[in-house]
Amino acid sequence: MSKHLVVGAGLIGRPLAGRLAARGDTVTIATRSGSAAAGATALVLDASDPAAFTHAAANASTIFLCTNPPYTDWAAQWPPIYEAVIAAASATGARIVVMGNLYSYGSPTGAMTEHSSETTTEAKGLIRRAGWAKLRAAHDAGHIRAVEVRASDYFGPGATGTAHLGEAFFTAVLRSKTAHVVGKPHLAHSWNYLPDIVTTLIAATD
Repeated sequence: MSKHLVVGAGLIGRPLAGRLAARGDTVTIATRSGSAAAGATALVLDASDPAAFTHAAANASTIFLCTNPPYTDWAAQWPPIYEAVIAAASATGARIVVMGNLYSYGSPTGAMTEHSSETTTEAKGLIRRAGWAKLRAAHDAGHIRAVEVRASDYFGPGATGTAHLGEAFFTAVLRSKTAHVVGKPHLAHSWNYLPDIVTTLIAATD
């Protein structure tokens, strides 16, 4: 039985914690507010505090970094979170699995792979690219073990709020009302099913 620290209780962190607990693992889910998840122990955590993060990760085999600060706060909040998770993993030996996105790729002209160039010039993409670069450098130096799982826009159980293919979209469709989509409807767009993202995050620990 493994012990995991899941940081963030959103549409990915909460079902991830529940899936891990359901298979018999010991799971702590950490957020600023102490949000709960089925089968997991809830913990109040400021993820930008290295000492608190290290304490929360004690004896954990994996830290799943699934938090996502408000977009307007990324520049202030993401850099210290990256620093804190590196400090926690360095001190405890826990591996890091980061829930990432595609922002760092910018505007590619073809299919994206893990080897695609990260060409973004947009502020949010630069923040995420810099954060992963810091984690990757620490990984390559042998100080931590880290991997990032990247996904596009998602859909599936619990996809509400700001999800582009979520409750608002399907409610409109089912009522024969106008449903708004992200981007241009006639262009191809990649979507990721939330349970598949959870499965991939868990697989990334192997």
